[in-house]
Amino acid sequence: MERLPLIYIDVPALRPGTIGAYALAFVSAGVAVALRLAIDPYVVGVPYVTFFPAVIITALVSGLGAGLLCLVLSVGAVAFFMLPPRFSFHIENLHDVLITLLFVLVTFSIVVIIAGMRFAIERYRELSHKLEQHEVALCEREERLAVVVAELQHRTRNLISVVGTIADNTLRTSSTFDDFKVRYRDRLEVLGRVQGLLFRTKEGGRVTFDELLNSELAAQCARVEENGSIILEGPKGVRLRSGTVQMLAMVLHELVTNAVKYGALKQPNGHLTIRWQETSAESGEPWLHLDWKESGVEMPPSGAGTGQGRELIERALPYQFGAETTFALQADGVHCTISLPASEHEL
Repeated sequence: MERLPLIYIDVPALRPGTIGAYALAFVSAGVAVALRLAIDPYVVGVPYVTFFPAVIITALVSGLGAGLLCLVLSVGAVAFFMLPPRFSFHIENLHDVLITLLFVLVTFSIVVIIAGMRFAIERYRELSHKLEQHEVALCEREERLAVVVAELQHRTRNLISVVGTIADNTLRTSSTFDDFKVRYRDRLEVLGRVQGLLFRTKEGGRVTFDELLNSELAAQCARVEENGSIILEGPKGVRLRSGTVQMLAMVLHELVTNAVKYGALKQPNGHLTIRWQETSAESGEPWLHLDWKESGVEMPPSGAGTGQGRELIERALPYQFGAETTFALQADGVHCTISLPASEHEL
């Protein structure tokens, strides 16, 4: 087996999901606290200087869960021991709040990227083992590795771009800092759910539209019940292209959020009907067709809550994936249609 990149650190007792992994998160945060308190009289204005490497090292050794736990512990420790008022989790200085937010955003993004790298490298190890067992030629192993690396590079670039775009758009459309915090957190949670779906798919598998839709409905506590306000009509197992999953998840999140806050899932007479189907284009490629229809809604004159979702539907999807979309604020609710390429049935 070829030597693995240095970014991959495999310690059996500290592997992701083990007790040792989470113990490492506590130890790393504790060491970072001790070092920061030791240099406190000499270093001013950078409260997270020792915590940033602690979170990164934890993620490298023990994966996503331990890295995120170390991030949470680091923020709590700095708030309690370093930032005024000390020995309280309340942060009273706006400058310190902004520094904390920046630390969380940057570190969270890096931890997710590291987790993606670990996942791709572990997949490579499994593939290499299978290839050795079946005495597959060396050239084939290199080709398979190149595919995995290309997928990793694409996912990493895409994730960084999406996180930056979400931050910019959320900041631009938020009226207050608290509003920005809530919206940005919700949209990062969407990315977290998508990464979970992508990581759980088996080798050669694809995320399906129905599980992506159900994931976003469940996140908003929108229940699909018999004779309820939500009607779902469409086949199960419509597989999506990996590159479209993140953007489509963001679109569904914005539509569901708007329906819960202002539309069919908030008003007593509202109904939401979601229909989808898979067809073949003239080229033979499969396409997914989605019809989102809200009815029984008393529409506000300002069209509240539709700005971010409408921009994604009318601009981002057509530009990035060649999708065909419509979005209309009708008299009784939102009506949206989306048609975009789906995944081939045969890989």
